[in-house]
Amino acid sequence: MRSKRCRAPQEKITLKVTNLEDEGKDVYEIGVHVHLEKLMLDYCRRRNLDYTTLSFIFNGTFIRPRQTPAQLMMENDDIIDTVLDQGSAGPNEGAA
Repeated sequence: MRSKRCRAPQEKITLKVTNLEDEGKDVYEIGVHVHLEKLMLDYCRRRNLDYTTLSFIFNGTFIRPRQTPAQLMMENDDIIDTVLDQGSAGPNEGAA
């Protein structure tokens, strides 16, 4: 018989994703140890954007899909900027 492990509830933070072109802002609540790819894909789905043509930037640094808020030392209400790549594959292309 398998024993059930008790898991502590995961700490979550609120992040804001902004689009500099239309000044839009989406708010997400995400676990601090969840890959940011989940947020990135959802943002693109909501906005009907191609994931491979968009870059996500936090504090001037491109975010990789497998990074987590904890790894980037993000805090509540931090802002992630998005920019549309012009004519080249973004950092999300082929990154896993």
